[in-house]
Amino acid sequence: MPSQEKHEAVAQLKGKLEENSDFILASYSGLTVEEITGLRAKLRKEGSEMKVVKNNLFLLALKESEKHKDKNIAFGPEYQGPLAAIFSNANLPSVAKVLKEYAKVNKNLILKAGYLDGSVLDADGVEAIAGLPSREQLLAQIAGGLNGPARSIASGVNQIIASLARAIQAVAEKNNQ
Repeated sequence: MPSQEKHEAVAQLKGKLEENSDFILASYSGLTVEEITGLRAKLRKEGSEMKVVKNNLFLLALKESEKHKDKNIAFGPEYQGPLAAIFSNANLPSVAKVLKEYAKVNKNLILKAGYLDGSVLDADGVEAIAGLPSREQLLAQIAGGLNGPARSIASGVNQIIASLARAIQAVAEKNNQ
């Protein structure tokens, strides 16, 4: 029979999953305490949280989570060993960037899987979203794209009004002569 401690751990993980539906799983075996602390600090700056999880308890929490229970998320043999779950409710691509950059410097951090907007990602998928521009960059690109045609329309309307004003001025000058 599972202990009360395990029930509490599953409930806590379930709460994290309900609060932050997007997450990344990474293997951290071989990282020192200082390295993990430094990584956690970088992740906090991105509005995310890294939590060391027991694989079977995390899987139970996923199955009980309202947002994830229909996704049939399962761990295969590649998910053996210690895992860390990185939860993000704001911007998973920027968190994936931080993890990818950290993994370049420290080979002991290995990205395993992720979950983004209802889709299960493998390690390649997590690396792919790390290459995406941040939410702010995408919004700026969209605004720039929308601003270009609006600027052209405004310039065209301005030219029409200016032409009309020049024509009225020419007629007024001709009538005054």
